[in-house]
Amino acid sequence: MPGADALVGGYTAQQYDTLRTAERDRALIVPVVLAVIFLVLVGLLRSLLVPALLVATVALSFLATLGIASLVFTHVFGFTGTDPSVPLYGFVFLVALRAKAWWPGRLGKKP
Repeated sequence: MPGADALVGGYTAQQYDTLRTAERDRALIVPVVLAVIFLVLVGLLRSLLVPALLVATVALSFLATLGIASLVFTHVFGFTGTDPSVPLYGFVFLVALRAKAWWPGRLGKKP
């Protein structure tokens, strides 16, 4: 019919919207945060190699954490899925913990 439009609602539509929003947020926030961290570390350390390695460790530890958590929750606890926002929250907490370890007052000091 010409000029007709329809709106879809309900649980399935909400889940679809939530999933798409979480994917978009993850695709935007993760690279921006990594880039900002890299720039701050370049300014603090006055180097390019060390900040690149530090940012790479954040990315690799994030991916390893996601993989291990997925295995544990799926095979040990028997969960079939997770909330789409969990990876983004995990990334934010992981970066916050790493940033505390990199705090400028602690650079070059043993814990």
